[in-house]
Amino acid sequence: MRDRDSPPDRIAHLLGGVVASFRTVSDRWYATPVLFVGAFALLAVLPQALDVRVFGVGLGGVLSLQALILALVWATAAQSWNLVSGFAGQFSLGHAAFFGLGAYTPLVLAREFGVSPWLGMLAGGVVAAGYGLCLGGVTFRYDISGSYFVLVTLAFAELLLYLFVNVDAVGGASGVVKPLPDAYGAEFGLGAFQFSGRFPYYYIVLSFLAVVTLVAVLLSRSQTGLYLHAIRDDEDAARAVGIPTVRYKLFALALSAFFTAWAGAFWAMYFPSIRPRMVFGVLVSIDIVLPAAIGGIGTVAGPIVGAFALEIISELGRRAVEFPELQDVVGGVVLLLVVLKSPGGLVSLPGKAAALVDRLNGETRSVWDRDSSRAEDD
Repeated sequence: MRDRDSPPDRIAHLLGGVVASFRTVSDRWYATPVLFVGAFALLAVLPQALDVRVFGVGLGGVLSLQALILALVWATAAQSWNLVSGFAGQFSLGHAAFFGLGAYTPLVLAREFGVSPWLGMLAGGVVAAGYGLCLGGVTFRYDISGSYFVLVTLAFAELLLYLFVNVDAVGGASGVVKPLPDAYGAEFGLGAFQFSGRFPYYYIVLSFLAVVTLVAVLLSRSQTGLYLHAIRDDEDAARAVGIPTVRYKLFALALSAFFTAWAGAFWAMYFPSIRPRMVFGVLVSIDIVLPAAIGGIGTVAGPIVGAFALEIISELGRRAVEFPELQDVVGGVVLLLVVLKSPGGLVSLPGKAAALVDRLNGETRSVWDRDSSRAEDD
């Protein structure tokens, strides 16, 4: 007869208790707020921990402040993309259009009219939202969806790329150089959106991500979010029960474009200059999609998890191999592995692990009960 208190059984029982406790806590109403407050608190202190060494190994050996900033930029853009593609099911491969408009608007307004980059960022969001409404007006009104919608979004982004390459008023192919703060009557600091070090930039983009994530959480729990999920799952059924699908898809696209432009504005104020292909290229759209696709499309945590997973793996690869385009190769390999092994994204792995523990516990109980029955028969 098998001993029920054997080490494997005790481990399985312990893991089962941990899983049961986790599920009990996760069902509480406060689970999501506590989780995200804790996650953003951890992100807030993460830059300070880069120089901390434990047993001779420091986090700075894996990540740099530059890598953390880029991870937050793409997490913000991916979280914004997720509002329309994950929640409403309208898969876009043209969000580089909104990213680029958000990047160009504050620089052009600051250089030509002395407008504060903060106001320029908001203006860029409005311009991007307007462009998104134009895109949605063309596609949603004529019921263009699926792969055709993907192609139209890509075409709208490419249209802006070639427009900005050939218009000298916005720098043409050479792009735009970030003006110094005195060009718009400011000094280095928060008001100018320019700093002498990288730490302030980290906390600004972290605040951007926090705002977009809060919007995503509130939207997912609202009636509007329920309508968007219904449209994603079955648009014909949603329309049949009276949901104005075009209106809600337009809202989701405009909201997504507005916040994607924030990420573009930060990009423009962080780097010395921008060029059309740097912010409107198709690779930018791929960089926006990848974190959500790897982390988990349609989930709030997915874009954040995916962005940091990609950046960590890419950073390790860049330090190990002198290959400038390694990030794109790594992104493709990781996406392939996730699609094959975990279609729900990285955020689905804890649930699969819990299911595995339940299965192991069930098998353990079955073996013990079978052995007990045999012993009684003997």
